[in-house]
Amino acid sequence: MPGAATVDNYLQSIYRDHTGEPTSNAKRLFITIKHPFVALAALGYISRFPVVKVRVSRSERSTARWLYSVRRPWRLNGFVLSYIELPSPLQHYWQGPSKQNLRTRTSQARAAGLTVRPVSGPEIRDVISQVFKDKGWKAREIDDDLRRAAHRKLSESLEDAICVGVFDPSDHVVGFCLGTQSGDAVRTLWSISSQKGAVRWLCFTGFVQEASARGARFIVEEPPWAFRGGNQIFAGHLGFVPARIRIA
Repeated sequence: MPGAATVDNYLQSIYRDHTGEPTSNAKRLFITIKHPFVALAALGYISRFPVVKVRVSRSERSTARWLYSVRRPWRLNGFVLSYIELPSPLQHYWQGPSKQNLRTRTSQARAAGLTVRPVSGPEIRDVISQVFKDKGWKAREIDDDLRRAAHRKLSESLEDAICVGVFDPSDHVVGFCLGTQSGDAVRTLWSISSQKGAVRWLCFTGFVQEASARGARFIVEEPPWAFRGGNQIFAGHLGFVPARIRIA
């Protein structure tokens, strides 16, 4: 049988191509046909992941685009995702040796004068646009990407999404985390910063606090094979683990 490294490489190729973009369905089919025994081993591997049940009301299911197909709401999207469960009380999330990096880097960000806070309404679009501009994107590229993201991923407009922003001492936004809530689960869609360093650690800390304040029990992300390099390591520090997400 194929080894663990071979299975892991196969799963990474299914989710992302060599450029880091999502793998096309045609390419996925080609890879699977070319490596049938690896595909079977991968299926057996992920079928052993635990089932995590989230609560999503029937009225929300047809619009939970991260979990259901818009045209086929009865068909579940994504066999495996990553998740963290938010404890009660919330301060337990930051405790323990596994969260040492998160605590340290968050403290460093605050010591540097950075702050994190929820943003809502029209400010969400302004925050996203500013971060993208600082990263060198052109105005038209920003508008096109926002439009595509809202259409494909969100069940509501950007203005109704969950969003937190990180601001420098001059109140200039340097990072954001955006998600959408369905029942007791929040699906992160974007987490981008225009500065390197501790910004994204503080940003996720604020996102956890905001998700919990809205009654969320789970934060859901892409499966580990969809991440590349440092992002995969970062997700591990935050506590994300793979599971089969299902409706309670």
